Amino acid sequence: MNTQLAVKPNEETSIFSSSEKFEIAGKMAVSLSKSTIVPKEYQGNASNALIAIELANRLSVSPLMVMQNLYVVYGRPSWSAQYMIAMINSSGKYDFELQFDEKNDKNGKPYSCQCWTERNGRKVTGPEITMDMAKAEGWLSKNGSKWLTMPQMMLRYRAASFFGRMNCPELTMGIYTREEVVEIGPEDYREVPYTPTAEVEAQVAENIEANANSVDFEETIPMNEPTPEAVAQAEAMPETPKRGRPKKQQAEPAPAPTPAPVPEAKPEPTPVMEMPASDDGGPDWM
Repeated sequence: MNTQLAVKPNEETSIFSSSEKFEIAGKMAVSLSKSTIVPKEYQGNASNALIAIELANRLSVSPLMVMQNLYVVYGRPSWSAQYMIAMINSSGKYDFELQFDEKNDKNGKPYSCQCWTERNGRKVTGPEITMDMAKAEGWLSKNGSKWLTMPQMMLRYRAASFFGRMNCPELTMGIYTREEVVEIGPEDYREVPYTPTAEVEAQVAENIEANANSVDFEETIPMNEPTPEAVAQAEAMPETPKRGRPKKQQAEPAPAPTPAPVPEAKPEPTPVMEMPASDDGGPDWM
């Protein structure tokens, strides 16, 4: 099976890669914004259409497909849950489409759901979504929430979106699903009002002046420098002789020992050969 991703950024054809491509994409966006069959977020809004074209380029899909499945909720873009599941299944990254492991509670009502699939024979799972989690997160209490009327469908949608963000964020591109954005609420998407730089600088200067220390700092003398009082007191005191250790007298070197006299060698006496006496009293050799 071909595991090469069908959904990946196309940097060579990006509308921001050159001014020429950006100009062509701008003309396309104007044309799409004039259509009456595109979602209302793009009708008469060429800027939104331009963003949809760039997203479509990065996902290697049709711009119209992005427009039909990308919603703007509280000023934030969001995917439809069905499209997120379709992106994962058609990406070619996994061996087969997403599977859903579902469990019911003791009353037979849907309780939990977990997405999983395989890649090269290895099982890939996502987080398990439960009704207890939905209750703790406040998803059940939102206005217009479908968790109470369609719990099985909402469990599947949320399990798929969590699987996508955990295992293949390059496909979701960090965009939440429409149901998630609705449940987060507009309070988490407050717009920060713009404040001119001059006003910010004036406010900072005012805060510094109001909170600055009004007590003058007294000059202190470093600890290693004596005070004038200590210097005067030291000068008034009589000078005491300094005591020191007596210098050690250097020991005179010991005289070298006198070498012992060497006894003179006496010559050894020359041995005298004695001739044996003969019987007649003369030498034996005569």
